[in-house]
Amino acid sequence: MNKIKYITITSVILLLISSCSYQKMNSQDQKKFYIQEFDISGDSRTSFIIQKKIQRFSNEDSENRIKLLVVLDKNKTIQEKNIQNKVTKYSLTLSAKVKIIELNSTNEINRTFTARRIYNVEDNYSATINNSKDANNSLIDIIVGEILDQLRIYYS
Repeated sequence: MNKIKYITITSVILLLISSCSYQKMNSQDQKKFYIQEFDISGDSRTSFIIQKKIQRFSNEDSENRIKLLVVLDKNKTIQEKNIQNKVTKYSLTLSAKVKIIELNSTNEINRTFTARRIYNVEDNYSATINNSKDANNSLIDIIVGEILDQLRIYYS
């Protein structure tokens, strides 16, 4: 009886391990497009970070040559105030209007991606600034992820 359990458990574990479909994210097989032109406008720091993160996935040897136009819009609004009318939370919204133009066939794809984060106002000003930077970096990662997902879907 113990031998049968051992064989069954071992075979199930081997089956699960062998069916793993692990792939590297930044492999050459995943890079199926080349960004020949990249035009991004908006907040300069945010634009620079987004451009660098997206261009890591561009492959110069790819047949799919594209032009990427991105218009960023960052908006900070008051989310919540306390009873003394002091701001306790801000809402930070990052919106990206993306136009992907295929240079080989002049096809165009237009998409808009929006992400929003709420961060707390602390008693210490530097802590509030750190919360704002963390929220901004989180928004950048979300927008870059959505743009790259769209490119992977379209060029897979």
